[in-house]
Amino acid sequence: MTIEEIFKQHDLEEKIKNTIEGVSKKPGRFNEMLDIQFVEYNSQERSVIFELPVNEWELNPVDVLHGGITAAMMDLSLGLFANTIGWLLGGVFSPTVNLNVNYLLPVSLKDKVLVKAQLVSSGRSLLTVNGQAMIKESGQIVATASGTYKVIRK
Repeated sequence: MTIEEIFKQHDLEEKIKNTIEGVSKKPGRFNEMLDIQFVEYNSQERSVIFELPVNEWELNPVDVLHGGITAAMMDLSLGLFANTIGWLLGGVFSPTVNLNVNYLLPVSLKDKVLVKAQLVSSGRSLLTVNGQAMIKESGQIVATASGTYKVIRK
C-alpha cells in the first residue's frame, strides 16, 4: 500500500487513537507519564495534533519545562504518527533514527502544550515527520522538530 492509498482509504483518526492506547498507556512507563491526548487529525495536511500537560516533575531548576521533556514530547508525538503510518505500510515498529529539536520559548507549569506532527516525506523504509510545539492558550510556538523514523518490517 502506498502513502497516498493510506491517506485516502483509512480512518487514521481511529488508528492514531489505538496507537496511543497501545504504545503510550502502559502503566508506570515514561510515555504514560507524559499523558498524551489526541486532539485532531487533518488528512489534507497529513497531520495530527496532540495535547500534553506540563507537570511539576517535568520542570527544570528554574521552573520551566526541561528541554529533555520537550524533546520527549516531540519524539512521542511525531513517533506515534510515524508508527501509525508505519504499521499501515506493513511495518511492526518505527523507531526514531534521528530527532532534531529547536527550542524557541520557555514553557511554564500552567501551560498545556499542543504538538502538531506532519508527515513530510516517506520512502521505502524511512518516514520524515516535522513538528511544532505550541502553547494551547496563546498559540505561541515554543519548539520545532524534525524526526526520521525507520519502518521495521518482519
